[in-house]
Amino acid sequence: MTKFYFIANGPGEISGWLYPLVQWIKIFNPPWAEDMEFCLILNKCQFASGQEEKVVKSWNFFKEIVPPDDYWEKFKSKPNEETIVFHIGGDLFFNLLLAKRWNGISLAYVEKEFWAERFYRRVYSNKPLKLSNSLCVGDLRFDFLPENSFSIDSKKIALFPGSRAYGLRFYLPFYVALVREITKSFPDLSFTIFFSPFLDPNEKNNILSKLEPIRRDLPIEMKELNDMSEIKDYLFAITLPGTNTLQLSYMKIPILVILPLHRPEFLPLEGLGNLVKGRFRDYIINLYLAKNPYLALPNKIKPGIVPEIVGKFKFEDVLKYFRSLLENRDEIENIHKNLLLSFNKDYLSSQLIWEDINEILKEVI
Repeated sequence: MTKFYFIANGPGEISGWLYPLVQWIKIFNPPWAEDMEFCLILNKCQFASGQEEKVVKSWNFFKEIVPPDDYWEKFKSKPNEETIVFHIGGDLFFNLLLAKRWNGISLAYVEKEFWAERFYRRVYSNKPLKLSNSLCVGDLRFDFLPENSFSIDSKKIALFPGSRAYGLRFYLPFYVALVREITKSFPDLSFTIFFSPFLDPNEKNNILSKLEPIRRDLPIEMKELNDMSEIKDYLFAITLPGTNTLQLSYMKIPILVILPLHRPEFLPLEGLGNLVKGRFRDYIINLYLAKNPYLALPNKIKPGIVPEIVGKFKFEDVLKYFRSLLENRDEIENIHKNLLLSFNKDYLSSQLIWEDINEILKEVI
């Protein structure tokens, strides 16, 4: 029996990269997978919601799930079985050390090259890397998604409040207020708030109960979203920066990405920047925005393909822009047409990865 350890951390990596790899095994059930014992190690991450273990348990796939607090304990042990360690998220260096400690086969899926990747047995990427041990397999986040979930005749608008509690506290009241104002001019529209499974249910229910008096008569449906493919026939979506911006773009649904920066202390930052507080945190954020004018992942691939409103904006700024889009739907259709041209894939990245892993196993086992 071969023990196959994935290492992952936040909602983006788990839902966008790990989930398609698990889906492929569950759907196709290859014979060689019967000799595998799949496990998952969760490591700490400033972008984590705290609900990661609950979500991955619901998949009914992993033989063992190691919580973040037990990550370092794994360095003290040494499995007797043949071991594979697949980095999906977290620190590339320490995940590599764990694989070396276990005398395991080290694998990784990455978006860009740092330096530790060159010491892995195989590195999979969504774009070509200058590494002899790398294999470009495309973007896992597009696997198993419908190629077109847009409808210009649809009356449905999708709203996404993110996967962390601090986002809920802003986005839910914001969305309710937005729906209330928009339906005055467009009473035929309906809205769906899609809740991430990574949200704390207690926090979500607490905020919803406080909003009950003002949302009761509004055309808002609430849904927990376990799979992005459940979103079908939508005219438009409003969301915050994250993995779903890229998935919605692949599904050809025009989106507006909003990120308020009124309370920078609630915005998680990468690396040591997350430890900085006060005015210097504001300075780091502004410095980043000066060098990176776009935050939405689709805009990093195709600059300006989807609109963004980022900063210390007012409610009226978003309301005015959204109303203008609905009054002139040619702009919505233009966004859709650009997405049709820019985001396409006719293969499964997960399949390419598993086929390559199977070939590696033939060599070493």
